[in-house]
Amino acid sequence: MKKLSILIPAYNVERWLPRCLNSILSQVEDDIEIVIVDDGSTDTTLQCANEFAEKWNDIRVFSKHNEGVGAARNYLLDKACGEFIWFVDSDDYIAEGALRHILSELNSTIDLLSVSYNGGVFTPFEGSAIEYIQKGYINGYLWTKIIRRSVIEDAHIRFDPQRYSQEDWFFLMQVYPLLEKVKQIPLKIYVYCDDNQQSIMREVSWKHKRKLVADSRETICNFKDFINSIRQGSYAGTYEQWMNFSAAGYLYSLLPLDYSIEEIRQDINIFRKRGIYPVGNTGIRKFNLFLSIVNHEFLYILLIRLYRILFVKGRCR
Repeated sequence: MKKLSILIPAYNVERWLPRCLNSILSQVEDDIEIVIVDDGSTDTTLQCANEFAEKWNDIRVFSKHNEGVGAARNYLLDKACGEFIWFVDSDDYIAEGALRHILSELNSTIDLLSVSYNGGVFTPFEGSAIEYIQKGYINGYLWTKIIRRSVIEDAHIRFDPQRYSQEDWFFLMQVYPLLEKVKQIPLKIYVYCDDNQQSIMREVSWKHKRKLVADSRETICNFKDFINSIRQGSYAGTYEQWMNFSAAGYLYSLLPLDYSIEEIRQDINIFRKRGIYPVGNTGIRKFNLFLSIVNHEFLYILLIRLYRILFVKGRCR
């Protein structure tokens, strides 16, 4: 068994996949495998991946019809053979010397290794997962987490294949409580890039934006259900704050969107029925100040109307 499986979902990334793979292969170690799944690309992504696989023995390439990144990641989990797994996005890359540092940290006692990236340096930590959660070190950056594969497989955890967004942090929120020992290092291992204009997160169509909003709302509701299922856990309070933070962010994001007031009221009612609204303490002062208005539906609707009159004319309906 290899120590580490690097899992790469790929969709229409013919321009960026070589950069990603070259960053890995330039420092490849014997104890690593690379698994790529082409998610029904319409460009030469699959051909590009196969060309790399012909030159390197430890690359396995698969192809499937397009179902979205959640389904692609599930497919990769089913194919992975390594003791640990690391999801790397095909339009990003890893820093020079990253693999040597990662392999030196992975041992029989670590269940998760959290690494820093070019957009932020995480606080050094080594200890129990419960302490990691309670200290508020958790985040939803999937590509900064190297996870023991048996933790995921034993609990049968998978990504929600129906979601375009938010599926990664909900996946991690289910994983964190199952861990025993976590280590977090401040070394910038991962390089996140924002130059892929074809990324699913960059699409600007009205239909796509609405899908992203719906995904966010449903993920928050699913997270609430998950919190209810672990209510007795010592980390439930921290998770509750994380959910409140996410809900506050969601309600804030609706201000400029082309959502009718009636649709926003419907979202509030969905949150109210699930016990999410009024939104509780986020642990962040500026968000709690925002919630002092938002938690009064009349004031929140008034705020939206004023915002749209001042900044987004023509969208208030």
